Parts: sequence; structure tokens; C-alpha cells
Amino acid sequence: KAKRTETNLHIQVEESQKTLLHLQSILNSLTTAENAEDLEDIRREMGEFGYMKRVPQKKKKERKEDRSRPRIFRSSDGYLLYVGKNNYQNEELTFRVASGNDWWFHAKGIPGSHVIVKCGQRELPDRTFEEAASLAAYYSKGRGGEKVEIDYIQRRFVKKTNGGPPGFVIYHTNWSMMAKPAAGIPQ
Repeated sequence: KAKRTETNLHIQVEESQKTLLHLQSILNSLTTAENAEDLEDIRREMGEFGYMKRVPQKKKKERKEDRSRPRIFRSSDGYLLYVGKNNYQNEELTFRVASGNDWWFHAKGIPGSHVIVKCGQRELPDRTFEEAASLAAYYSKGRGGEKVEIDYIQRRFVKKTNGGPPGFVIYHTNWSMMAKPAAGIPQ
């Protein structure tokens, strides 16, 4: 009986840690939300995962202009940088907007936005890497710190977790850099 209890306890602790990570990512999305559409996406996610009462679906199809959109910046070197505002946008940017050669940035070990740099087949200059890392640092839980460690990798090496919540990914053989959080691209 004690062995079964110990085994079940380990399973429950692991599930609780996953739930805590998901809730921390939702909290981070709430702190960076900018408008009602952003909050509606967060509310929908919380309803789908049972953290609050599910929001009834509207009978009319959702119009494109009613959907929340990611932040879009242009780097000093002219590259487009996309920043997700919530877990659904992070997943959409990573797996629908980005192609295999684009670069993916995220704060290491803490909840935050996925930042995608659209580069096609071109080589990215160092300044663009630094600007994307600064955005990833700012739109993460570590935004109040002096420096945040940012992982970056080409999008083709980022995979969705099996059965995980939206926006949760795994990756290997990445690079890391320290970045100072910045809300935008200095002009």
C-alpha cells in the first residue's frame, strides 16, 4: 500500500508541476495583455483547461478583425520580428508563421513570449539577434531583471510537446545569450 501511495504521489507531483508552469505562463500573458481581444484569448484557454468556467462559443463565426494579433516589430536591419502575446499566439507563430530557417527566441526556464525573426534564407546580423533577444527578455516573467538568459535556435529544431498545453515546446542543441529587457527596437 505504501509503495502504491509513493508511486501515485510522484505522479501527482509531476502533474502539479506541469499545471503550475501552465498557470505561470497564463499569468505572464495577463501581465503583457494590451486589449480586450488578448484577454479573451486568455479566458478561452483557461476555460478549455478547466481553470474557470468555459466561455460559450459565439454562434457567429469569429471575424479576423476580432482576433488578437501578435506584436510585430522591424529590426534595425529590416527583418520582421513577431512576438506572441499569449500561449495560442506563441503556438501559431512558432508552427504556422515561422518557416524552418527562421529564428526562434525564448527566455530560458521562465514563462514568456515566443519571438520569431523572419529571415528566409538570409544570414542574420548580430544586432538583429540582440534586438530579438531583448524583446524575448522584455515579454517574459524576467522583465524586471537586469539581464535575462535567452535561448535561440532555428525554428526547424523546435517541437511541440505531446499532449501539452498550447505554446509549450521542446528543443535541443540551442544557443543562449544574456539580454537586457527592452520594450521595442531602438531607432
